Amino acid sequence: MNNSLYKMLYKKAWELNIQKPVIPKYITDNIKYQLFEWQTEALLNFLTYQKIKELEENIKSTHLLFNMATGTGKTLLMASLILYYYKQGYKHFIFFVNQNNIVGKTEENLINKLHSKYLFTQNIVIDNQTVSIKKVDNFSDNTEDIEVLFTSIHKLHNAVYLVKEDSVFLDDLQKRDIILLGDEAHHLNAATQKELDLFTELKQGSKQSDIERSWEHTVINLILNKGNKKKDNKNALIEFTATVPQNNKVKTKYNDKIIYKFDLKQFLQKGYTKEINLLTNTSENKFIILQALLFNYYRQKIAIKNQIDNFKPVILFRSKSIESSKQDFNDFNDLIENLSVSDFNFLKNIDEKTIFDITDIYQRGQSLIIDIKRFIKEKNIKTEEIINFLKYNFKQENCIITNSNTNTAKIKEKTNHEQELLLNSLEDKNNHIRAIFTVKRLTEGWDVLNLYDIVRLYKSRDEGKTKNGKRKAGKTTTEEVQLIGRGVRYYPFRYKETIPNKRKFDTNLQHELRVLEEFYFHSYDDAKNRYISELKNELKREGYITDNKKIKKFDLKQEFKDSNFFKNINIYVNKKLPNPNRRKTELSDFKDNFNYKYELPTILIKESHLDLEKNTIDKTRYQSKEKTKRTLQIKFSNFDIHIIRKAINLKAQKNNSIFQYKKLKEEFKIISVDDLIKDDFFGNIEMQIIVENNMKFLSDIDNKKQLNILLDFFSKTEKELKNIFNPYIGSEFYSRKFKEIFGKQK
Repeated sequence: MNNSLYKMLYKKAWELNIQKPVIPKYITDNIKYQLFEWQTEALLNFLTYQKIKELEENIKSTHLLFNMATGTGKTLLMASLILYYYKQGYKHFIFFVNQNNIVGKTEENLINKLHSKYLFTQNIVIDNQTVSIKKVDNFSDNTEDIEVLFTSIHKLHNAVYLVKEDSVFLDDLQKRDIILLGDEAHHLNAATQKELDLFTELKQGSKQSDIERSWEHTVINLILNKGNKKKDNKNALIEFTATVPQNNKVKTKYNDKIIYKFDLKQFLQKGYTKEINLLTNTSENKFIILQALLFNYYRQKIAIKNQIDNFKPVILFRSKSIESSKQDFNDFNDLIENLSVSDFNFLKNIDEKTIFDITDIYQRGQSLIIDIKRFIKEKNIKTEEIINFLKYNFKQENCIITNSNTNTAKIKEKTNHEQELLLNSLEDKNNHIRAIFTVKRLTEGWDVLNLYDIVRLYKSRDEGKTKNGKRKAGKTTTEEVQLIGRGVRYYPFRYKETIPNKRKFDTNLQHELRVLEEFYFHSYDDAKNRYISELKNELKREGYITDNKKIKKFDLKQEFKDSNFFKNINIYVNKKLPNPNRRKTELSDFKDNFNYKYELPTILIKESHLDLEKNTIDKTRYQSKEKTKRTLQIKFSNFDIHIIRKAINLKAQKNNSIFQYKKLKEEFKIISVDDLIKDDFFGNIEMQIIVENNMKFLSDIDNKKQLNILLDFFSKTEKELKNIFNPYIGSEFYSRKFKEIFGKQK
């Protein structure tokens, strides 16, 4: 969309000699919050467009779209536009969206003065007159107030076609000058995308696809354009969405309507969001839940330690279906009620060295576990204290499920008014909710700042296909990306002289408060990492995460090409050649030439007094002594299978590891991991383990140290085995002129 409206706007303004506008005080004085720079830019674009329309004497209706990322404050922009249009003489506004719960949330933001997220000042004053903003079911003929009709697409459509006493109907709407405000506008283009037939009435419980079928005709043709009955039309339709559907017809439709674009990539770069971490696990749901609960506990303690008031991190648990959500809710309550010290034994098995070896920045989440372990140890926190915290904060009355036990519907989630109020005020001091159980109720239009963890409680995938047959993320993956969009919204807190609602520790990654700037998505994933791969791809496509690697090509300067260095210097290069040893070397040959030795590390402590005087020797206050050692001859098969499995699972997490099950199966022709301990594989390999003299058997070495031995063993065997299985090797190095290699750069 190279000729999109927002790209052409200032060129047109320059041609018409329009000066850069200033946001009027009747807007800034009557909204509760200061506008961010992108909201200011969006309003300035809008004001510039209005001036252009005025100078060109454009008498047609206005249809614009603000394409802005989730969390950028579209509702505050909407409030500003209401004030603008009221000043121009408009009194009647219709707000509509595809979901009833979003209608209720926006209504609270615009109407309820007592709500914490109310967007206007307590008294709206324009031209020295106090103006009220009211929710209405029908518009008044004589009013000096702002009247807003809040509705869903379903209700608005039926109000047009079904004439009832005291209801809004088409003739009345077409007589008035109306401003239509459409949220989540990506749902409003079904007719454009598919050219579907229209029909008159939408029955109760209609499918979402049916609701969207008649959308464009109802609102654009009949209401916005007044059935094309009048040439002079003062109506306006202002749409808002984070995503414009990637459909050529839809993109063409909005080409001259996108008044401002501020996508996720821009939003993330501004630093006003949490950073995203994906944390995968091959364990059962209980372990994944306990891990998320520990994260919650730790964040709370760090906030208290740093005197951050009223901080309450929230966890969202996502289920696959309504029935499974009810079961997950009940299972969670049972887990909390019956928590025991043994439930947290998994902390003892976290291997710090392996975790810090993980290189993928989006899977470093377990390093938070290390921080938690250190915190617990340093503060001498007993497991019972953690259990008491969790039992109190996550008791059943502090949890919400968007499917009540009395809900018999199979496809529709239901929440009551009280629950909706709680869900839309989670940051409030008096809001007690700590956990939310849902399926897809909250994927859109949900404003929450203190959501820090989303836990996916099911394992299945629903991979889709493009028209060309290529793989693409399934519908549930896309919905989870939308959910993550809720979680990345930044929770504002004060720290020294920093900006409250912006990330503070991007250049200080070790600061403990950074945990309040990080969001975690917890999920099960198998060794193949297919689901996480799909989720990452979708997150990248939507702009939530970006690839750090960038390839740039630059031509060499001519003065460098003319230098003696460029003309005369030689460099050494080699070529990629087929590996002649691939599959020719037997595993038995490898074992005959493989000697493995490992020395258990000894902890040596040295405490010194540092003397700052010159020419003096530091005084040693304490130094532990070296202990005598012995060597144990141990076979690989002597290790317990569960430790072997854990070591392999950890090794398999690394990219291109031969210990991923698929590669083990292909290269070694094994059926299961248990085959590794057989004598014709690793089982009879002798391992020399150097230990302290008081250790005589493998059982004298604790499980964590045994795990470290196996991880080291697998690292060394992997290097040797890759020489056998790698299809390519490097040739001998040979000399070539520098200019021969780099002189062809363009």
